[in-house]
Amino acid sequence: MMTSQSDVAGHFSRAHQYDCHNLLQRLTANKLQTKAGLRGHLLDIGAGPGTDFSLFPVNRVTTVDIAFAMCQRLRSLHPSYEAVCADASALPFADGRFDCLYSNLALQWCTDFTVALAEAYRVLKPGGRGYFAMVCDGALPELETLGFCVNHFAPAPQMASAFSDHDWCELSTEVATETLHFDDLRTLLYSIKGVGASARHGAGQAKALRGRADWQARVDNAERMRTPMGLPLSYQILYVSAQKRGATT
Repeated sequence: MMTSQSDVAGHFSRAHQYDCHNLLQRLTANKLQTKAGLRGHLLDIGAGPGTDFSLFPVNRVTTVDIAFAMCQRLRSLHPSYEAVCADASALPFADGRFDCLYSNLALQWCTDFTVALAEAYRVLKPGGRGYFAMVCDGALPELETLGFCVNHFAPAPQMASAFSDHDWCELSTEVATETLHFDDLRTLLYSIKGVGASARHGAGQAKALRGRADWQARVDNAERMRTPMGLPLSYQILYVSAQKRGATT
């Protein structure tokens, strides 16, 4: 089940709330950057409030986010970055403009992932590399166990297969379970706002909660899942590194 681009834009426009709920983004960003050879002119697709790329030999950073308010926040935090409000499925850039691409937990929200990937390929220079982290099928099983509605994402093999041998080489993929832990159920539910998982279609929202007793029953059931680290919430993440075919620039 996928949300529309307008739904995603509206959700992420609440940029002032984002920093409280981006635990997963920080975790996957750290892991993605250990794999990334970022350099030259970098494009960050789905940039949110921005990422610090100061440890990499990049000389220019262009960012794209679908939410205007998020772009405004990014400009205030990273004034040297060029922030562009645009849809990943229709990037407003010339062909072969960027030396490398980076996208952390954004492309899974695109209505058609293959279109967004084709756009990423188009604006990347031949020989340039792309680094992607995406939520895939199997995420949030704890919420389903507790009777909450969750968004269902594309299977990892389907996403990985979109990186065709004709267009990409040196493809590296990894599927990892990333688990966060929380003190209580309410905090756990707030956390999914950071990946847009409380957008429409009931994601993250309890079905037919009729009052305090129903909520308390969910809390009691969640407590049965508690580990020494807290209440667990797991995501399946597909990490991809790939090089665009062509001469290295």
